[in-house]
Amino acid sequence: MIQIAIIGLGEIGTSLGLALKYQKDEIYRVGMDVHKYATDNASEKGAVDRVSRNLLDAVKEADIVFLAIPAHEVEDTLELIGHELKKDAAVLDTCPTKSAAINWAKKSMSQPDHFLGIYPSINPAYLSEPSNEFHSAHEDLFQSGTLYLAPSADTEPAVVKLASDLGTLIGAHSAFIDPAELDGLLAAAYDLPLLLSNALMSTLLNQNSWEDCRKLAVKEFVQETDFCAFPYTGKEFTEILSENRENTLRILNDFIVNLKTYRDAIQNRDRAALSSLYEKAEKGREKWLKDYEEGAWRKEKDQKLNVPTAGEMMGQMFLGGLGRKKKE
Repeated sequence: MIQIAIIGLGEIGTSLGLALKYQKDEIYRVGMDVHKYATDNASEKGAVDRVSRNLLDAVKEADIVFLAIPAHEVEDTLELIGHELKKDAAVLDTCPTKSAAINWAKKSMSQPDHFLGIYPSINPAYLSEPSNEFHSAHEDLFQSGTLYLAPSADTEPAVVKLASDLGTLIGAHSAFIDPAELDGLLAAAYDLPLLLSNALMSTLLNQNSWEDCRKLAVKEFVQETDFCAFPYTGKEFTEILSENRENTLRILNDFIVNLKTYRDAIQNRDRAALSSLYEKAEKGREKWLKDYEEGAWRKEKDQKLNVPTAGEMMGQMFLGGLGRKKKE
């Protein structure tokens, strides 16, 4: 029996547990979260086999530790568990600061080569669904998505294979990427929206007209400032932008240059330029969503995932507790 500890039972962690529920004969799922309503929710949904409110208790017998926690909690978590894990246990981390997490693992883990940064790109069916940390979990959240694997030069190859197998087990396609490159992509797709949402809110709060503007309940404004709301915190905001500083500054500078183009068109009353900017962005977004849904950058449409059992997939892993023979 393979034991996986899912640390963090929000959307990603709970969805992982749900995706693995059909492997209960092969995988034992232990869930842990500091919030009782998170563990209650995961337990009620059947996403875990056992709940633990103690971090060390949750990971002590785990063959795989899956970290689905905010970026600002990863360093302290690795420091707490780094020398308490089973020998050869694999640690898979989903936070959006890959290079920093690798350095934290090197500092805190007795076997840092068993640490792997991953990032799930989700099922296109849920792209437009409003995120609700504890209630937007789905057993098919990763189906037809991509599980990005970002190993360092020192990562144990068997851990990478294990993560790829896990990705297949939950219906995702695996893609390998350099940690620094993934940090650059996340700066554009994750950090910039987080930053702009907060900057928009700050801009309006500083307006003399805010006392009147606040009386308008405009859906677009609420949607654009969602990043200012739970489950995000000031600590997570600070950690993400600080640890991915160079990439965030690069994409922010590009945004400022592009924003100036819009400003100049408005100032010059250049309707043709504004229309062109809008149409280019609209068509670009439409093409991106279509490509994402169809998996245009890979041949997903022509592939059928032949998903074996967890035992068949992971039975040849020689990672301490994961070393077991294939079922006859």
